[in-house]
Amino acid sequence: MTSLRTILVDDEPRGLNSMQKLLQLNCPDVCIVGACTNVDEAIEKINQLEPHLVFLDIAMPVKNGFDLLKEFNDPGFEVIFVTAHNHFMIEAFHFSAVDYLLKPVEDDLLIDAVKRARKRIMEKSGSRNIETFLHNIQQRQAPQNMKLCIHSLKG
Repeated sequence: MTSLRTILVDDEPRGLNSMQKLLQLNCPDVCIVGACTNVDEAIEKINQLEPHLVFLDIAMPVKNGFDLLKEFNDPGFEVIFVTAHNHFMIEAFHFSAVDYLLKPVEDDLLIDAVKRARKRIMEKSGSRNIETFLHNIQQRQAPQNMKLCIHSLKG
């Protein structure tokens, strides 16, 4: 099983450390490739590292978690919100969040959220492979226009 490249975004260093420990203890298939304390830094890391999954706090100074998501028209990553505020829940699901975890995060809820994220990521990957296959069938007379499927999540 290949690990999920993951970025954590929380303006509080304690929140980042806590989430990092929870993931290490409960979700060995999660590989934390970045931890950011503000939205601008997170946007840069997401563009640079292309994560599968982002754990995102909502209430942060200057820009919030929703501002981050508005920067991506069609994000290539899944989002799990991790916040101390329950009043953002409806808006979070408008962004197709995998889950909305309240701090302090419960182990079981975290594990379930990561499982759902992995499932969504796998389904999207399968859809892209089918789209590429259909494109190649249509382009069989022009091999220079064919695409190559490279599965990066499972290997």
